[in-house]
Amino acid sequence: MIKFFRKIRQKLLAENRFSKYLLYAIGEIVLVVIGILIALQINTWSENQKIKQEEKILITGLIQNIESDIRSLIAVTKSDSTLIDANRILLSAFKNDLIRRNKPLLKQRILEASGTSSFIPSQITFNQMQFSGKLTYILNDSIKNKIQSYYDNVSNVLDYQESNLKLIYGTAIELAPFLDINSVLQIALPDFAKMEVDAFDNSFFYEDIQSDRVKEFADKSTLKQALMVPVYRTHSELLQEGIALRESLIQYIDEK
Repeated sequence: MIKFFRKIRQKLLAENRFSKYLLYAIGEIVLVVIGILIALQINTWSENQKIKQEEKILITGLIQNIESDIRSLIAVTKSDSTLIDANRILLSAFKNDLIRRNKPLLKQRILEASGTSSFIPSQITFNQMQFSGKLTYILNDSIKNKIQSYYDNVSNVLDYQESNLKLIYGTAIELAPFLDINSVLQIALPDFAKMEVDAFDNSFFYEDIQSDRVKEFADKSTLKQALMVPVYRTHSELLQEGIALRESLIQYIDEK
């Protein structure tokens, strides 16, 4: 093809037909430019296809991570709720004879009130996107903002959770001397580790509610409740946000 155009140029020059040669040269330049533009469009289209494919892979990974978060948050919020309810029942025992006489119930609630659980997010895909700069591969700004907002809130929840759970755990340790922990923990221990010295002692719940010991126990238990309720709320709110984001991402992928 190049030889063909060269022969035409040489023929026109030999015939001293400069004006026609000039028009031909311009035409040839235009063809070259058009060819370059077409090549650029093809290249751009190819790059866009790669980005769209990468976007789909990233969103699929995000959906899997968020589904893992949802399962974790469901378990954590259930644990939070159980702890709050168990703590409330223990405080009620001082005024409710049916509760304080029910030793199996008290043992179970003491055990439930002593534990805490943490939300551990799955952030593999999002971290990879941040470190590689591939967050820009998410082409829909609304979806991109929802993703960023969710993981910003994950970070906030982790910070809040860390500070509060340390205080909650510390308060639970301070409450242990008031209760028959030896008997209570037998529920959670495997058979080879069990050793109950005496039968469960529920006498503390019969003490005068005006006594210093009961007041101290009530104050510390209430403090634990005050710390636990906002943790439960932050976990619950993040759970709802995660569910909504998952649905948005699934819909976005399905519409592609």
